[in-house]
Amino acid sequence: MAQLKRFGFGLQALIVLAANSEQCSSAEIAEQIRCEPTALRKILAQLVDAGIVMVKQGRTGGYQLARDPEHITLSEIYKSLHEEEPRWDRMMDTTGNHLFGQKVNESFRKIMTDINEQVDRVLGTYTIADLLD
Repeated sequence: MAQLKRFGFGLQALIVLAANSEQCSSAEIAEQIRCEPTALRKILAQLVDAGIVMVKQGRTGGYQLARDPEHITLSEIYKSLHEEEPRWDRMMDTTGNHLFGQKVNESFRKIMTDINEQVDRVLGTYTIADLLD
């Protein structure tokens, strides 16, 4: 699953959890956000590992937020679900190992760093609580 798709489903799952005071099963969340349950469980596992979501196993178990939605930034979520280089980093593959390619590569690296910093800055200004409104 592409990283942005994972991010989108992860955000939606967190919105569902933030809107419910009770624990929710992965099947309930998957049905509400129209996501394949197995894929959603992988996403939720990453969010548990990041300390964003808590899980209680067993018949009466389910998922719930580990913190208040006001304290969970989209940047934190993005980073916890981010497993590969952003799509825009692939333009680095176009530069060669020749003199011109090496010069362009330097410029491209600066651009990629700036893009990643801006994405992080923008996502850091939003929280799950902002998405509930």
